[in-house]
Amino acid sequence: MAAGEDRMKFPKSTTHYFLAILVCIASAVAASEAQNPTPKPGTPTPPAVKTPAKVKIKEKETKPPRVLGLPPQIDLGPGFTSERSIKVDPKVTLKLCVSQGTVTVNGWSRNEVRVFVKDGSKYNFKVVEKSREGNPVWISLVGIRQLPGGATAPSDCIAGDEIELDVPETTDLTFKGGETTTSIERIRRVALMTAGGGVTVRNVSQGVSATTYDGDVIVTDSEGQMVLETTSGNIVASGVAPSEAGNAFKAKTNSGAISLQKMEFRVADVNSISGSVLFTGDLLSGGSFSFSTTNGALRLAIPGTTSCRVFVTYAYGNFKSELPLQIITENVSPGSVKRVVGTLGSVEGNDCTLRLTTNTGAIGIRKQ
Repeated sequence: MAAGEDRMKFPKSTTHYFLAILVCIASAVAASEAQNPTPKPGTPTPPAVKTPAKVKIKEKETKPPRVLGLPPQIDLGPGFTSERSIKVDPKVTLKLCVSQGTVTVNGWSRNEVRVFVKDGSKYNFKVVEKSREGNPVWISLVGIRQLPGGATAPSDCIAGDEIELDVPETTDLTFKGGETTTSIERIRRVALMTAGGGVTVRNVSQGVSATTYDGDVIVTDSEGQMVLETTSGNIVASGVAPSEAGNAFKAKTNSGAISLQKMEFRVADVNSISGSVLFTGDLLSGGSFSFSTTNGALRLAIPGTTSCRVFVTYAYGNFKSELPLQIITENVSPGSVKRVVGTLGSVEGNDCTLRLTTNTGAIGIRKQ
């Protein structure tokens, strides 16, 4: 190789390639300077534009709905097991609030209230009123909440895994519950309302008012004015009757079936929004009975000697009666609300009124 020719020579095409790269780099630099020009001396520097930070949105905590007037659940902590009793008047009125637990109330022959709580809160008896003889005639149970640091505070409700009460058979009980499974037997009267859980009542002599928002209501062998309600659950009543003239029976559920047997009331109003209504028993003379459902069947099994005026209303379904029905008026045209008015039994003796109403479902009367 001759002197002066020791440097590497690139092909002409390669030289064009590097020139193109240099042109691209120069264009990019020029564009950047056009967007962000270099400030002249003495020109204030504009403030830097900050990219807004992402805002963290805290999700709203959703809590289960709470029924007004009913106790919320509470933290029991380790829980206590205890038993206490108090001497009372035979016709004592007892106010009881339980936020959670399995509750059993039994009537006994002693003039004494005994309370047993397993793995639950501490409690005291509160005497609201005494009789002339000096015995408590109105009492309530007051819970004791344990606060941090060892202090305590009163609470309207008690709670526990199991709660048992023995009370005089003539007790008048007012009960409020949260999530409880409740059984009440052999007392004088009960007025009950719970947020959830099944309710069973037996052998109550002078009236039952039982409402639960999620659970079944079962009442057997009881007397007195009756109001049974559940938002989501079934209602069963068997062997129920008035304790005095004028007592009425009322049962209502939004979602569930209603089954009635051996009911001796002369006034009854029974309604299910979504569920069937089943009735087996007598329609007593002089009575007024209304059985209705929005979406479900109505099935009645009554004696062949029943004498009653019948009013039937339905939209989608059918109506059949095994007992002879003397039609007074009938409108069963397709596509419209259908109405049938007639009489069961003798015309002279039909002093009973029976109303059967459903929007969607069959209505049937059969001989018992």
